[in-house]
Amino acid sequence: MKLIKLLQATGIALFVISCEKEVAETPVASITINKTEFTINETMEINFTGVADQVTVFPGDNMQNYDLREQSNTGLVVNKKLFTYAYAVPGVFKVVCVASTHTENAAELKYDTCSVTVTVTDDVTEINRISCPQVRYDEVFAEKMADDNWLMILPRRIKLGTSTPAINIARQRLRFYIPSDSTKVSIDGKSYSNTQNYDLSVPLDILVKSNAGTERPYKLYTVNYAEFASFKLLGATGTLVRNEYDYSTFVMEVTLPTGTDVSNAVPEFTTTAPTEKVYIGDKEQTSGTSAVDFTKDVIYRLVSTSADNPAMQAESTVSVKIRHQ
Repeated sequence: MKLIKLLQATGIALFVISCEKEVAETPVASITINKTEFTINETMEINFTGVADQVTVFPGDNMQNYDLREQSNTGLVVNKKLFTYAYAVPGVFKVVCVASTHTENAAELKYDTCSVTVTVTDDVTEINRISCPQVRYDEVFAEKMADDNWLMILPRRIKLGTSTPAINIARQRLRFYIPSDSTKVSIDGKSYSNTQNYDLSVPLDILVKSNAGTERPYKLYTVNYAEFASFKLLGATGTLVRNEYDYSTFVMEVTLPTGTDVSNAVPEFTTTAPTEKVYIGDKEQTSGTSAVDFTKDVIYRLVSTSADNPAMQAESTVSVKIRHQ
């Protein structure tokens, strides 16, 4: 009889303990935030400081609005009590933190929420990259220079299989990489279009205007890689060979009779533009005057300079390869 009563008492105690375990802890939604005013793409940091089995944050932007959660808007789960986020668009957003607790079998769920309002502005005027996206089948990127200047360097021709089609510098499309879809770009006072061909033979004035109204001017200069228009060595005409993958390197092939002395030869050459200079190392070369020892490896360095800004330069190299027959 005593044994039965003991078992009954033990059973009641276990039942009470079991019931106590099935009660979910009271959640507390509490957060700290690094600040409440951001620019687009700037990182917001939220640290959860409350009590919860699971924490979800609704940033408040598109499809993540807590007030529209019944309309398929969802939140983002917080990992290790730290939540980071960056807004892609400007606006005023209600950030809601949902703290939840539950029993082991999820028979009971409890929730608590807290919120903070953040303001996001879009004042982006920075150009990350500029390109000519359709240089035949290639995308050529400009180089960022000092004082908000950009330099585009294009080949005069490219090697395409067995052909060498010309590249028209006066008819090129442009592409701008800017970390804001709201930023507006104008070129020479007219709205930019990614389907328009621009004349890059002259400098372009580019104006970038942010969503917040801030304006920033840029200038785009374009030069061609310098190359030899003609090259003669001891009466033999050279053939310029292009590199299919590197527009800045060339090979000049010259065929001479076997036994020809090339140790002190004076080549005759022309370049494709009067602003192009020819060097070996740092020594400028003059056609019909500068003697060269072609028994050694000879690499000409050609420099092309913008007529509108001497600081805008492009450099190419031409290796001379002599064949004997």
